[in-house]
Amino acid sequence: MKYSALFLCISAAIHTQAHSEPKKITPDESIEVLGHKITAHNHDVAASVSALSAADIQRSQASDLTQILKSLPGVDVSGSVAPLSGQPRIRGLHGERIHVSVDNVKRKTDSDGSQTLTNISSLGVDPSQLKQVQVLRGADSLTVGSGAIGGSIRIVTKDAADYLNANGVGAQVSATHQTVSDSVQSTLNVFQLTDTTDTIVTLSHVKYDDVDVVAEPNSDKEVANIDKILNRSERNNVTVKNTWYLHPHHLIKSKLDYSETESLDQPYNQRLDLAVRYPTLMEDYKNDYLEGMMNYTYQPVSDLIDMDIQAFYAKKTYDKITKGYIPRGDRKINYDRQSYGESKRHGIRLANLSEFDDPFKHLLAFELNYEHESFDQHQFEKQERSSYYGQSDANNLSISIIDQSTFFKDTLLVTAGIRYDQYDRRSDSFTGYGKNDDNATSGELGLTFKATEYINIYLKAAEAFRAPSLQELYKSDLWRCHIGSKICYSEPQPNLKAEKSKNYEGGIGFNIANKPFIDELSVKAIYFNNKIDNYIDNIPFMYYIDDAGNKQFGSPGPEPVNGIPVATHRDYSAKNIGRLESEGVEVEAHYQYQQFAMYLGYSKMNMDVIGVPNFFLGNIDYQKQPYSEAPADKLTFTTNYQITETINLGIQARHHRGQMRLSERYLERGYGTQAATIYNLNAHYQGSGPLDNFSARLSVDNVTDKRYLRAPASSENDASELGRNVKLSLSYQF
Repeated sequence: MKYSALFLCISAAIHTQAHSEPKKITPDESIEVLGHKITAHNHDVAASVSALSAADIQRSQASDLTQILKSLPGVDVSGSVAPLSGQPRIRGLHGERIHVSVDNVKRKTDSDGSQTLTNISSLGVDPSQLKQVQVLRGADSLTVGSGAIGGSIRIVTKDAADYLNANGVGAQVSATHQTVSDSVQSTLNVFQLTDTTDTIVTLSHVKYDDVDVVAEPNSDKEVANIDKILNRSERNNVTVKNTWYLHPHHLIKSKLDYSETESLDQPYNQRLDLAVRYPTLMEDYKNDYLEGMMNYTYQPVSDLIDMDIQAFYAKKTYDKITKGYIPRGDRKINYDRQSYGESKRHGIRLANLSEFDDPFKHLLAFELNYEHESFDQHQFEKQERSSYYGQSDANNLSISIIDQSTFFKDTLLVTAGIRYDQYDRRSDSFTGYGKNDDNATSGELGLTFKATEYINIYLKAAEAFRAPSLQELYKSDLWRCHIGSKICYSEPQPNLKAEKSKNYEGGIGFNIANKPFIDELSVKAIYFNNKIDNYIDNIPFMYYIDDAGNKQFGSPGPEPVNGIPVATHRDYSAKNIGRLESEGVEVEAHYQYQQFAMYLGYSKMNMDVIGVPNFFLGNIDYQKQPYSEAPADKLTFTTNYQITETINLGIQARHHRGQMRLSERYLERGYGTQAATIYNLNAHYQGSGPLDNFSARLSVDNVTDKRYLRAPASSENDASELGRNVKLSLSYQF
């Protein structure tokens, strides 16, 4: 099926012919998708939702999607500050706890619980391709299944109709230069629009050099004085996207997407402190991604049928090369190692939307999904091949029903649904550890009450789950931990339970338009409370083997502590550790009057965990305490003014509050962050007359060259903000 799907994607994208009037559908940027073609205006959705338009995305001039998301409330970036390495984080959760899709196809982040496997972002998308990015914070399993405990990010790319106002053929060339990484990004879009076809081909390339970060010269920590990260990274993208209007009732969409990424000479584990301590040790990361998708839509003259059949195939390969050594007295401990991994996914989706007016007005969406995933990873060390995650595969089958109804003359909007998922995971390499299979039911109820013409009241209850990943279940490793000291290892854990979440939200919205001094004003404030049971973490379990061959708790040593013998083993296997709780507030406000626009985003949250691993005793502490991964409170203010028809100026201020709400263990070690404010400026020139097709943007990010550390952190941790960055973008459309 996978090769046939790829062939059909290529064939439909290149050889499209039709001879009938199409039934074209143009999505609204203010619309949030709640299920299969069930939509609502963002202001009417009983959830915390943000939407970025093409103009918002272009204004940031980012070469990496994750950098665009940092301005949104409740959203941050985890991982290294180096280009192409960041991963999106929503409400303190990241990796496989966030669902990301590009043009309705899941873009999976492989993770073993402690880290993502590729060290390169799976979002290998050229930001200039993006038409819209929607971020839904909180549980979203009803619409996407496993993995959306933290939320979901839906990405829509541009079509030919976004460049052409009438039928024809055109092209756009663009280039962006950034001083902070001495990078150059170039993009070519070629597009054609007819009465029956919409075709676009995108080619892009970006290359980075060493990356400037902000040092802290007054610190006595050497790593804090680093002002440059050694780096050689680049990415190539090729995308072919086509919409084929066969008939007023028949529509085919196809897409072929390929990207290759490499990031060379990075610090070991992308940690600057290790780069300072061991300059002879580095790593290279490489990542190739191929995706093919085809979607057939049938829309007859019937309120009961609006059907989609979608098939997709995705393949990701990656290499991780560790090179060099660390000194230990007169010895050199060799770290040369290469890991190769390959992940393949294919699936099919059948969905239908029905519209009813009797006995009340409502929409009913039905979806049936099947997905198969296979994963194979091995590593090579000293000319020997060993299994790390081994060969494993997974199957996922789900069915969902979602209903959207309106009552009392459209004053009450009700969205309710239920989803059933059946999944199984198994390993060919570790057959002695058995199979992991289970099922999960996810329900959701959202209420939007339009109290007055201008005021909405929101209530929402949602369940979500995350099935354990293949890598968490079947990770087997043995390595020198803590850079050359004791031996640590992980072993497969096939009995892991799925994480299960209950999310409750409530809030108020205010929206008015076309009033004196107000073209549009909308404010939305949401309070949320979320609990995740069976939370999976990599527990540092320390133990020794007693005379009977059983594992017993041990201490680090070198001398026994309180009668506890010194541990001989350190186990970092993934385990269900207990419950993660979080609560907070998110606020977004938009204001528009004539040529002036403002945006305000605010987020505040606390995270607590019950069941923290105790590294020194090798057990779990069930006393409730702050969770170490909780983000800092954030306030974003953005304003833009259209000075003339051709010139627009903007200012952004992003303030991060200090984060000292940490456990005593972290505070004693000096972790925590201080408050910081980042200022960005941007200017846009859109040509007119003879220069009508010419556009130029000039921006300065981090104007004051401010050092900002991601919470929790210390002066020893990697900076979370690049240094002052001047960006220039030029584009011309033929």
